Amino acid sequence: MRSPSIIRFLLLFLIGIFIFLFFYIGLYIPQKQNLALLKSDLASSEKNLLSLKKKKSEFLRRLQQSETMVDIPEDVLRQFPQSIDIPKLLSSWTQKGKALGIEFLLFEPLKEQPVGPLIEMPIQITLRGTFQQTLQFLNYLKSLEKKVFITNVEMTRPQIREDLYVISTNSQAMTYRQGALQK
Repeated sequence: MRSPSIIRFLLLFLIGIFIFLFFYIGLYIPQKQNLALLKSDLASSEKNLLSLKKKKSEFLRRLQQSETMVDIPEDVLRQFPQSIDIPKLLSSWTQKGKALGIEFLLFEPLKEQPVGPLIEMPIQITLRGTFQQTLQFLNYLKSLEKKVFITNVEMTRPQIREDLYVISTNSQAMTYRQGALQK
């Protein structure tokens, strides 16, 4: 009688070992390999992150140096005014525009931005007049001794007013001065 119970015990022991090996080889080892792979990916990602952080700090350092070291010759820099009286500037533009027959709808000085040793002074302009009048006014701004650049020009469809085709023009005038931002 002992013999069949030993055989059963041995058989149960072998089945237990088989089940243990099945779970160990089928489930545990692949998860362990996956975990090791994820750990190596994490280590390489952290290494890449450190490398990118170093590159970022180097880039920011170089960017800061390049902003402070804009190479503008002194004789060119002296051609820009120390300060610009915006109301006086806009008044002179308005006088010339009115002499050309232009109606001004908006003059809005925007936020000044430093560009190396110069300060960029954008002014939003909206005006109404014939195409020819508008073109003459923009040419006037371009011909000024004080450098003025016109960007973002948008014109509406012509409308008939007093037997003339009139357009509205929205643009941005950009002029510059020397010095630091005034608060």
